[in-house]
Amino acid sequence: MQSSDVSSFRLELVTLILTCMKQLLLILTLWPLIVGGQEQFREVQVRTLCFGYSHGMKNLSLAGDPEGVSVVEANLKKYLDSTQQPVTVGNNEILVGALGEEGFETWSKVAIAKPLKEVLLVFFPVDDAEKPYRVRAIDDSEKGFPLKSFLITNMSPHTLRFKIGGKPIEIKSGEIELVTKMDKVKANGQVEYYAYFQDGKEWKRLSSGFWSVLPRKRNFQIAFRNAKTKAVELKGYEDSFPVLKALRRQQEQP
Repeated sequence: MQSSDVSSFRLELVTLILTCMKQLLLILTLWPLIVGGQEQFREVQVRTLCFGYSHGMKNLSLAGDPEGVSVVEANLKKYLDSTQQPVTVGNNEILVGALGEEGFETWSKVAIAKPLKEVLLVFFPVDDAEKPYRVRAIDDSEKGFPLKSFLITNMSPHTLRFKIGGKPIEIKSGEIELVTKMDKVKANGQVEYYAYFQDGKEWKRLSSGFWSVLPRKRNFQIAFRNAKTKAVELKGYEDSFPVLKALRRQQEQP
């Protein structure tokens, strides 16, 4: 056997050994999940939105596993960010808390349904130092929340009633309603709406006005109870994130 053949054989052998070692390391890493019957980790793209800073806390951590192996630092903002962060999720949940010297300290857990690959985590401040935020995961994908639509999330303790154009909608506490078809949309793209919340046996006006149905935007509407005033509020956010993502993909193409 010639020296060049020997060198080539040795290189192939080293490459094979390294590949086997990598595969063995991957199996050892995932073995607790396999033995425990849990699901493998998967990557979820995450954005965040904050409805007020609890105890002045603007920074926290997101983890995909209790051991804190996969941790992402989140800087909370009161506006919709235009960037996503990848979070490696295990057991279909994201843990919210802080990474300390003794590992990850979990404040709350957010369920992430298995089909979801993009989520918006909405943080609501609560008067609890040990659990400063209530968190809700919302489908942030273009398929789950398309352009020219409204996604209404009821995080208040009351049942809500809406009349959007000529369409009545009732949304119970904790529920989400996607509205893709609106009646009586004006020529300028606006649709009239009325919103009420149930207080005992009485329905009280929450807000009213016009929402814009824009071809290159979608609209988050989130009802919640203000932690300070205890009043029910409705906040809206126009979002063009799917369009921005498409533009970025075009710019990245050679």
